[in-house]
Amino acid sequence: MILQTKRLIIRKFKPTDLAGLIDMFADPEVMRYIGPRRALTEDEAKKWLKDILLQQDRVLTRYAVALLETDELIGVAGLRDEEGIKDFGYYFRRRFWGKGYAIEACAAILNHIENTLNIRDYQIFIADENINSIRMIQRLGLQAIEGITKSTEHGHLYKRIPGSGNRHIIEIIHF
Repeated sequence: MILQTKRLIIRKFKPTDLAGLIDMFADPEVMRYIGPRRALTEDEAKKWLKDILLQQDRVLTRYAVALLETDELIGVAGLRDEEGIKDFGYYFRRRFWGKGYAIEACAAILNHIENTLNIRDYQIFIADENINSIRMIQRLGLQAIEGITKSTEHGHLYKRIPGSGNRHIIEIIHF
């Protein structure tokens, strides 16, 4: 386990996460703003998990986000190295949207990244149409710093501006 909040475990991936990943990646609405911007096949989800299982002990990767009570995978969040840039990203299974899990997980992970790993130079790309993610990131104290086009999609890079703080405080139970 990497982190635990009141309702979530943020941990490394394990083979039993496959069913949750297939469910998440097969949903076109979940995939609307991530990856290839289309639902993934079961084989693509299997390859994604296989790759992350091989990499997660060696390189910077995203974490599994699971329910504390059941350890059921509900999402993915964290940093990854994207062409030398530390990119923060997150995505959650649709049936877990609207319950506050994304902001709870992201607040805990960003706190861990900044205060335990001492990584402050990271960015988040959010498409301009992704209004819910923009609102959540702003609640976490990140601000748009630059408008860019990424994969033919216009959006902004978000970063924490020194002194902006973290307006959404999450109690972290355990590192």
